[in-house]
Amino acid sequence: MSPAHKAVVRRLESVPLTWRLVAILLTILMTALVVTSGITAYLLKRELVQSTDDQLRAVAQPLAANPRATYVDTALNTFAFDLQPTDGSPGYSINPTGEQAEPQVPALPLDSVHVRTGEPFTVESTESGTTWRFIAGQYEDGSATFAVGTPMRGVNETISRFAVIATSLGLMTLVGSGVLGWFATRRAVRPLRRIEDVASAIAAGDLSRRVPERTSHDEVASLSDSLNVMLGRIEHSFTVQEQSEVRMRQFVADASHELRTPLATVQGYAELYRQGAVTSDEDVATAMGRIEGEAGRMSGLVEDLLMLARLDDERPLEVTEVDLVVLAAEVAHDARARAPHRSVTVRGLHGELAPVLVPGDDSRLRQVLVNLIGNALMHTEDDVPVEVLVGTDPADGASAATGSAVVEVRDHGPGIEPEVADRVFERFYREDKARSRARGGSGLGLAIVAAVVAQHGGRVDVRQTDGGGATFRVELPTAGTQVGPSRP
Repeated sequence: MSPAHKAVVRRLESVPLTWRLVAILLTILMTALVVTSGITAYLLKRELVQSTDDQLRAVAQPLAANPRATYVDTALNTFAFDLQPTDGSPGYSINPTGEQAEPQVPALPLDSVHVRTGEPFTVESTESGTTWRFIAGQYEDGSATFAVGTPMRGVNETISRFAVIATSLGLMTLVGSGVLGWFATRRAVRPLRRIEDVASAIAAGDLSRRVPERTSHDEVASLSDSLNVMLGRIEHSFTVQEQSEVRMRQFVADASHELRTPLATVQGYAELYRQGAVTSDEDVATAMGRIEGEAGRMSGLVEDLLMLARLDDERPLEVTEVDLVVLAAEVAHDARARAPHRSVTVRGLHGELAPVLVPGDDSRLRQVLVNLIGNALMHTEDDVPVEVLVGTDPADGASAATGSAVVEVRDHGPGIEPEVADRVFERFYREDKARSRARGGSGLGLAIVAAVVAQHGGRVDVRQTDGGGATFRVELPTAGTQVGPSRP
C-alpha cells in the first residue's frame, strides 16, 4: 500500500461513523439513480426512434407506388424528395404542407443510399444541433430513388427534457435521502454511543456500569447482552482479585504476627542464657523447654503454611479408594494415644458401622480428620467426649451407594456462635485468639480442612450439636464419582 493510499485510508477512518454511513448510502443511491436513468433514457430514445422509423415506412410505402405524389401526410412532419430521376427531369421534394421545399440536410451520397434502401438511417442537418432520420426507396416504375425524412428535433427535445427531469428528481432524492439517512443513522448508532459512554465510565474505574438492556432482538441488543455478561465477569474478577489481595495482606500480617511471638520467646531465652541470667540446671531446663516448645510451634506453623501453599497450587491428588471408617478409626486411635485421658469414639452415622469408600488422597483426607479431631480436643475440657460418625447420606431418590459420604466430628463443649460459624474456616481466624494461642493453635487447621475437602469436590460446614457443642460435617463424593475441585 502506497503512502498516499495509507494517508487516504487514515483520513477516511478519522471520519465519524455516522458520516461514513450516510456517504455510503448516498453513493449507492446515486449509482442506482444514474444507472436507472441511463437505462431509461436509452430505452426511451430507442422507442422514439423506432416510432419515427415506423412513421417513415408508413409514408414511403405509398410514395413508391405514386412517383409524383403532390402531398405528404402533414401530421408526420416529413419531407419526400427525389434523389435521382431516371428520365432526366429535375428532382423535387415535398414538405409537410405539400409544397416543394428542400430539407436542411447535406447531399446524400447515392451509393450509400442504395445500400441502405429500406433501412432507416440518421443524417446530421446543416443546421447546428439538428439531426434527420431518413428511409430511402425506389419507385415501383423505376423512375427514381427517393428518400423520406423527418427531423429528430422532437425526439432530442424529449430526451433532453427527460434528462432534466431525471437530474432534478435525482438531486431532490439524494438531498432527501441524505437528510433522512442522517437522522436514521444517528438513531441507529445511539445505542453504540451508550456503549461508548459505559466503556468510558468503566475505563475511569466504575466497574458497576452496564449497558442499558434493549427490548429488541437485533445485533446491537445481542452486543449489549454480551458486553453486560463480559462486564459482569470482569467486575467479579476484579472483586475476587481485590479480596484475594486483602486476604493475602492479612495472611502475611497474621503469619508475621504468629511467627514473631515464638521467635521473640526463643530470642529472649537465648539472650538470658547468654547474659548468664539462667544459671541453675532447673532454669536451664525450663529455658530449653520453652525454646524447644516455641521451635516446635514454629515448625508446625511452617508445615501448615506449606500445606496451604500446596493446596493453593492445586497439585494433583494421589487418588486411591479410601475407606473412611478405617481412616477415622486410625486417627481416633492416634488421638487417644496422644491424650489417653480423652474420650474419642467412632460409630456409624445411622447405626452400625459399614465400609464407606470414597476416591481420594489418603494422606490429605487423614489430615482433615486429624485437624478436626485435634480442634475438638483443643477447644473442649478434658471430660468432654469427642464422637466421630461415619456413614452415607443418599441423594434425593437415590441409593446410599450413589449419595455422599459423610464424616461428622461432634463435641459437647461450648460450641461456636452462629455469627462466626462462616468465618472459622478462614486462615488465622480464632474465636478466642489469646486462648487458642495459649493452647498451641495456629488458626490454620480448619482452613486446611476446607481446602482439602474442596479439592476432593466436597464441602464442609459447622453446626450446633444437639444439647450443646459443635459438629463439623464433611461431605465427599462416594466411589464411582470423579474427584475434582468443588465450585462455589
